[in-house]
Amino acid sequence: MSPAKPHATGVLLTLVLAVSACGSQATTATPTAATPTAIGAVSEQPSASATKQPSLLPTPSASGAVTLYTVVAGDTLSSIARRFATSVGQLQAWNQDRYPTLATDPGTVQAGWQLVVAGRPGVTPLPTPSSTPRPTAPPAAASCRALNRVASAPAGLYRSIPGAGNEVALTFDMGGRLDPALDIMRFLIANRVCATLFPTGVMSQTPIGQQVMALIRAHPELFEVGNHTMHHCDLVHGGLGSPTTAPCQTNGAPTADFIRKELTDAGAILRAGTGQNAVPYWRPPYGTYSQAVLNAAASVGYTKTLLWDVDTIDWKPISEGGPTAQQIASKVVANSGNGSVVLMHLGGYETLDALRLMVPGLRQRGFLLTSISDLFDGR
Repeated sequence: MSPAKPHATGVLLTLVLAVSACGSQATTATPTAATPTAIGAVSEQPSASATKQPSLLPTPSASGAVTLYTVVAGDTLSSIARRFATSVGQLQAWNQDRYPTLATDPGTVQAGWQLVVAGRPGVTPLPTPSSTPRPTAPPAAASCRALNRVASAPAGLYRSIPGAGNEVALTFDMGGRLDPALDIMRFLIANRVCATLFPTGVMSQTPIGQQVMALIRAHPELFEVGNHTMHHCDLVHGGLGSPTTAPCQTNGAPTADFIRKELTDAGAILRAGTGQNAVPYWRPPYGTYSQAVLNAAASVGYTKTLLWDVDTIDWKPISEGGPTAQQIASKVVANSGNGSVVLMHLGGYETLDALRLMVPGLRQRGFLLTSISDLFDGR
C-alpha cells in the first residue's frame, strides 16, 4: 500500500464501500466464549445479526444477545433442551457452527462446552423435577440387599419397576463376549455401583466367568444375580444360542421340559459360583418370550421376568453401526426415570468407557444406582 494520503473523494468512496460490504455480509449468531464454571451456568453474550439464518434459528432479539449455558458432566443435548424449553434440533442449529459434531451426533456434547440455549438474554432453566432432585454431591452407594429377594408370588413381567422412587437398576447380561468383563466389574466395585447380573450357565464356567462369579460372591453388598438360562437359546422359536448353537437346535419351539432344564442347570451353576440363589429373577435370551415360556419358567420358581426400558445396544461394535461410549452414556442419562432397568452386557464393546460418563451423570441427576431387589423393595 502506498504511504501517500488519499484525497477526500477517495476517503468518502472507501467509507461507502466498507459500510456497504458490512451491511451485506451474512453471519451466523455465534457467541463469544464465556468463562467456564465448575457447575452448569447461564450467561449472556452478544450475537451478530444475520440476514440469512438456519431454518430453526429464531430472529435475534433487539438487544442482539443470547443466553449461554456451560455444559457439566452428565448433561445431554436432550436434558439441556428440556431444561430450557427448546428442542434438540434447535440447539443443533444454534451451536453446530461452533461444535460441528453436533450436526450429526448430538451425543457428543462435552463438559465445558458453552451452548446457545435461547435466542434472547436472561433465560433461566426450568426447575428440576422434585422426583429427581439434583444433590450437592453424588450419593454414596447403599447396600443392595442382594440376598433379600422379593417373594416369588405374584408372577410378573417387568420392563421397569413402577413406584420405585429415584432409583435405577444397572443390569448386565453375561451370555457371550467377555473381553472387558473383569474391568467392568472392577470399575463397579471401585465406584460402589450396585448392579444385577444375568449370566448364562455356560459362560459362568469359562475362566473369565469364574472370576466374575468370585467377584459377585465377594461383594454381595453390591451385586446380585438373575438367571439367563444355560445356553442362551431362543426359548420361543428354538435355535440361536451362545457361544455355540448346537444345544439350541430343538427342531421347533422348545418344550416346557427343555426350558425348565435350561433354567435349573444354570441356576445350580450360579449358586455354586456366587453363593446366591437366582430365584425368582430371570431374563429370557434376546428378550423373546411367550405365555408358554413364562409358565415353564414359573414352574421352577422363576416368576419375576426382567426385561428393560433402556437398551444401550452395547453388544454391537462401532464398526457395524453400534453406539459410541458417549452415545451410550447420553442415552442412559437422558432416558432413565424412576425405577428404570438399563440393559448392558459385560462383553459390551464401549460399555466400560460409557460407565465412566454414565455413573456420574445418573448420580448428578439424583438417581441411586441399585439392584432389582431394591427397586422392588422401594415401591
